[in-house]
Amino acid sequence: MKQVTTMKLLNAVVRIAFLYVLALAVYVQPSCKDPDEFKPDRDSLIPAPAPPQPLSPEYGYVFMIESVPFYFFIRLAWTDIEQANTYLIEYKIDTLPFTVEQSDSNFFDAMIDDHRFGVHCWRVRASSPYWEWLTDYSEQWQFEIRWRPQGPQHLYPPNYSIVYIDSLYSEAELQWDIVEDEEFYEFRVFKDTVLYDQNIVSTNNCRIFIDDTTTYNWQIRAGSQKWQYYSYWSNLWYFHVRFNN
Repeated sequence: MKQVTTMKLLNAVVRIAFLYVLALAVYVQPSCKDPDEFKPDRDSLIPAPAPPQPLSPEYGYVFMIESVPFYFFIRLAWTDIEQANTYLIEYKIDTLPFTVEQSDSNFFDAMIDDHRFGVHCWRVRASSPYWEWLTDYSEQWQFEIRWRPQGPQHLYPPNYSIVYIDSLYSEAELQWDIVEDEEFYEFRVFKDTVLYDQNIVSTNNCRIFIDDTTTYNWQIRAGSQKWQYYSYWSNLWYFHVRFNN
């Protein structure tokens, strides 16, 4: 009787051990992989597509600083590439060495502070577990951090000078100096304290009509489609209009 009981107990232990081993084999079988760990077979990889294309900030855009300290972010954006899971951004300021940043989206927020004046250059490439290798780098784009410039310097007529005319409805020429890489200028002219003329020109000079013998004062500021702000307004300069005797 005792021998029979022992045999039954041994059979039960063997059965439990078998079921345990079977369950363990099912649990660890190679076909049940974590999807995050999936890597395609090497033979199934495809060539990488064309590189991403930069979108913003616009090439050559100038961000202008008016005071320190400052701290903000500029978002670098590029076209999204199908199947890409990581983007590598090569980034540098002026002649400093490149640093490589990483993003899992088609943008990267570059931190800008007091130490980052100058020309910022960047380019980007994409990677994917489905490709044989990374894409090439995009073309290099750049933007600049600089001080907001002062207004252009007046040249002519000299401050507090007298402009002589032969008759009313004559013209007077205004001239000023170039600031740096502006594309246009806005000028405004006052007759005494009343706004008399205001316009935008693409050259650093203009001609205005004169219809009175009085004091005129004028100022200008520079601008560009790629500047964040206009320059500051220049100081007012004055000239007096008199008839020729």
